[in-house]
Amino acid sequence: MQDQLICSGCKRVLQYRRGDTRVCCAGCNNFTAAKPSGPEMSELVCGGCFTMLMYNRGASNIRCPHCSRVNSTRSAANQIGHLSCGHCRTTLAYPPGASTVECPTCRCVNPVRDARPQTVLVENPKTLDGKGKVVSSVSVGVTSWKR
Repeated sequence: MQDQLICSGCKRVLQYRRGDTRVCCAGCNNFTAAKPSGPEMSELVCGGCFTMLMYNRGASNIRCPHCSRVNSTRSAANQIGHLSCGHCRTTLAYPPGASTVECPTCRCVNPVRDARPQTVLVENPKTLDGKGKVVSSVSVGVTSWKR
């Protein structure tokens, strides 16, 4: 059985045998770590820095190597969303609350169709009114990709 990954050097799509731990790109000779696959592995998004983390399914907690936050794996089952890139059909994973996902293969920005509405706060630069007083200009709105 084969799987695919993106070369960490030249960003080409590489095919490799499942079970391989490193893949050498024929184009740039860069080695890329292959993520472990199989039913014993799962993934979650770090609650501190939003990095995608891989872990053994039997683990109850996982420490993020980037921000050192300890994440509980109990609520991870429904945490990752998946969609297919609208341009190249690569399967993309995204954290909860994401409104768009950029495809690493073709760089297409894909809207997340089931994204929850998000509050948007826009603060414009301060200006002076007719009397010389500083005036703030702040707008609040709600956005959603659902149309």
